[in-house]
Amino acid sequence: MVFRALRAIAFAVVWAVSVVCAQATEFKTVTIKVGYGPGGGYDQTSRIIARHIGRYLAGNPDIVVQNVPGGGSLKLTKMVLGSEPADGSVIASVSEAMSYAPVLDPANANFDPLALQWIGSLVNEPAYCLTTKSSGIDTMDKFLQSDFLVGSTGKSSVTYIFAAMVKNGLNAKFKVVTGFEGTADILLAMQRGEIAGMCGVSSYNISGNRDTLNLIGTFGSGTVPGEEKLERFTARIQDPKVKEAATLIESALHFHHPLIAPPATPKETVEAFRAAYGRMVKDPAFLADIGKLGEMAVNATSGEEISRLVSQQQAVGPDVFEAARNLVK
Repeated sequence: MVFRALRAIAFAVVWAVSVVCAQATEFKTVTIKVGYGPGGGYDQTSRIIARHIGRYLAGNPDIVVQNVPGGGSLKLTKMVLGSEPADGSVIASVSEAMSYAPVLDPANANFDPLALQWIGSLVNEPAYCLTTKSSGIDTMDKFLQSDFLVGSTGKSSVTYIFAAMVKNGLNAKFKVVTGFEGTADILLAMQRGEIAGMCGVSSYNISGNRDTLNLIGTFGSGTVPGEEKLERFTARIQDPKVKEAATLIESALHFHHPLIAPPATPKETVEAFRAAYGRMVKDPAFLADIGKLGEMAVNATSGEEISRLVSQQQAVGPDVFEAARNLVK
């Protein structure tokens, strides 16, 4: 409790300092590019952010949203690192898994996650694996022992990474199918009976479909308020090194739904975005709007704190990196 209180105080101080530093930056139109297709969690939260964050940016700019799906947001992340303008006109909503994508898939994600300018994130809570009730797979033992299909957006996405971690770390029998544009598409495929499950999702992703779904187990520490306590998948991993690698992968859940800016974005512009984000996540109008998504609870992490967490991820030993790569093959 003391740590949580100190973290909250530090978070508030960071935002307050950022507000002072950010006053000189004035914005025109800002585009939030989303690394997933329409209708999913990243798309929905980005559109709500677009309705509110402009009030806290100098110039009160128009905010527009553009979907750029591909590779679980890897396509968009590479664009941000390469071709997107660094003048404050473009920011991006990408998977938190981009923070360690180069560790897990260096052939496809050959970039430095510390080069990304992290603005802030909305969610800090565990993620789930789930199945349809019609599948009959309603326990962790059945989930690990049954032969069925799990849907994923791409190999760099949390929907793939967490599914692969269970499959490889616990010798599960299910198969992972990639290529969906977002969680909304995966849920539709589940409803049609084409696949039976999905991993790496938060509680709000499924609030409108709860009666048709089984929550099997969790990733990450803590519980979601109002949710039943479920078994954590990594608790079943016996090998200490594999468990350490799984914990590394889970660490990104502390900054679910992050916004990023291109590496060359001026410091004062990044500070302006961070300050605006920090004020927005405390705004009653924003919280009421985000509450319409169902069970989503905003538990924001500042851009500075995300950068610190990403630095910690990059500092683990090469043997842990290797174990993590083997987990998500």
